[in-house]
Amino acid sequence: MLHRRRASENTSSEQAKRLEYLERIVQGYVGSKDALDLETLKSLAQGAEKRRNSPRPADISSQSSEFDGVDEKFDIQPLHGNVTHYSGEFSHWNFSMRIKKWIDQSVPNDASNYPSKSATTFKEYYRAEELQSHSDAMGLLSLLPPRPIADFLVYSFFKHAQTNYFFVEQNWLRAKLDLAYENSAAFTRRDVGSLVDGVENPTEKGSDAFTEDAVGVLFYQQACRLLSDVITVSSLECVQACLLLGIYTLPVDASGLAYIYLNLALKLAIQNGMHRKYPVENRDADIVETRNRVWWTVYTIEKRVGIFHGRPMSISSTDVDADFPVHHPDLWSSTSQTDTAHILATFELNQQLSKLSREITILRSLPKHEVPEGLKRLAQLHRELKSWWDALPVDIFCKEFTSQSKISRKHMHLQLEYCLVRMFVGRVFIFPEAGLRDGSSPATSANAPSSASLSKKGTRSTLVADCVEAALSVIDTCRCLRNTIGLARASYTEFSSCRAALMVVTTQCLAQKTYMFRQALRDGLSMLKEMSTGSLSAHSEMSLIEAFEQAIANMNAQEKTTSSMVSESEYAKFKKWEQLWKNDAPPMTESVDGSVQGKQAPTAPPEPEPPRPMPEAPKEEGMMMPSSTPFFGVDGHFASFPQSLDDFTAFFGNEFGTNIDSGHG
Repeated sequence: MLHRRRASENTSSEQAKRLEYLERIVQGYVGSKDALDLETLKSLAQGAEKRRNSPRPADISSQSSEFDGVDEKFDIQPLHGNVTHYSGEFSHWNFSMRIKKWIDQSVPNDASNYPSKSATTFKEYYRAEELQSHSDAMGLLSLLPPRPIADFLVYSFFKHAQTNYFFVEQNWLRAKLDLAYENSAAFTRRDVGSLVDGVENPTEKGSDAFTEDAVGVLFYQQACRLLSDVITVSSLECVQACLLLGIYTLPVDASGLAYIYLNLALKLAIQNGMHRKYPVENRDADIVETRNRVWWTVYTIEKRVGIFHGRPMSISSTDVDADFPVHHPDLWSSTSQTDTAHILATFELNQQLSKLSREITILRSLPKHEVPEGLKRLAQLHRELKSWWDALPVDIFCKEFTSQSKISRKHMHLQLEYCLVRMFVGRVFIFPEAGLRDGSSPATSANAPSSASLSKKGTRSTLVADCVEAALSVIDTCRCLRNTIGLARASYTEFSSCRAALMVVTTQCLAQKTYMFRQALRDGLSMLKEMSTGSLSAHSEMSLIEAFEQAIANMNAQEKTTSSMVSESEYAKFKKWEQLWKNDAPPMTESVDGSVQGKQAPTAPPEPEPPRPMPEAPKEEGMMMPSSTPFFGVDGHFASFPQSLDDFTAFFGNEFGTNIDSGHG
């Protein structure tokens, strides 16, 4: 009996030591004492079982030269708060961790030989927090407006600014505001991203009073004071902070300052591994969904701005495998299913833009004999874009606006972005000289066109026609916005789409000179002036298009004056010759037989010098009357008489017919 008691005590002592050693092993493996709770141990045990049951070619390759495969996995390690450490494949960190793991696996299982301290224990270091500023960042909370004003501005932000993208979650932002106004001492230096969100959001959307721009600039400048700390902390909230700075500056300087902020947000997101599928299953669902939505917003807007402003690609699409957002009514009651559907459609649309942009870039460098194939691929992608748009369910997406339609900014913005993609594809071929870049010389073009040449011309014509149609659709959509819920000065989508449409319309005014395009140019310019108020950059872009419009008007006026002067001059010469001929004609006498006789008719006066060749009449002028048309009863200036309704504007002046509904006017 005593022997059994002693044996039991020895067994209990061994089990206690075994448990102590196992805890030390786990602690050395995960690097934290907090990882010894039951749930964490269960998760580690299940993970170890999965790894043991699955083949590990990477481990074999590290110890055997006979294995030729390469297996490398990325690592995302949650730190404090919403800060994560990401290490990509084939990185220095991954290599050192594999060495650490190899050493840990090589430790003898005999407890007596196990060292008191793991040989691979090291001081972990993930963020350079010692470089954060020591100034009182919490002092910025004093810049927040009174709570009722802040609530109004937050309401305006979510109603007008956050449409088809995701910047911050509404309930989360309101909770942060509650904390800022009621318990500001709870903020720490690691909450610097939330501070920028709180300071920046009210400036994102002001009312129609332009004097509020000064208040917005003040908030922006104060938020920028925290930028170095935002980069240092590099949390999820810091990504959102840089994203908001980029959104705020988009209408001001899209290709410069805004692009830099967006690129900075993209880099911080990559540092947190937000571009990868989150591997930890027990992470909070709302955090994972926020990461996914913020990532796809940053990635989409940064790439869209880069494409439209000729910037190189920041990250390849093959390096992105983050999950798309999903609708979570149980988590976010403030986001409807329609909101999520429009966010997803916007992300998918910009993926189509990325494919088309890549194909256009490839087409530019193709050899001449491969250009037809490149155009065929581009046309196929263009058809896929249209098919994708047509397949969007009409019960969720409003694609045709009528007088009975309920106007919503998210519907309008999706329409504008769709038209932007169509214009981007077609405007490459809109200039006359673009047709000579396919390698065909003028001599070969004069001969009978080949089937390949006809196919290329047909593809170009289709893309250009769709581009022009999209531009007119943008003008109509912006006109609808102005007449209903109003144009938003802070909306880069509305301003950039209207600007791009006016550029296309300007080319058509140069090529066709019809009332429809001239009126679209006038309407678009007036709307662009409204949106550019208060922004020097936007005003500069608007003034450029305005200069184009004035130059076109001057050219048309000069052509009309020159044509009229030439016509009157040549006609005056004819009348002068006619009068001379009549004056020199002999008197007529009638002979006995009734025939008309007279003196020998004088020769006609010498013909004046040959008239100068008349320039080709512009298309706004009426065509010359056909020879079968009776001349009698028509004024001598018949060549200038308009022959179509559109030409009456040029005949009577620019203000004629402004109230006539021409379909696009």
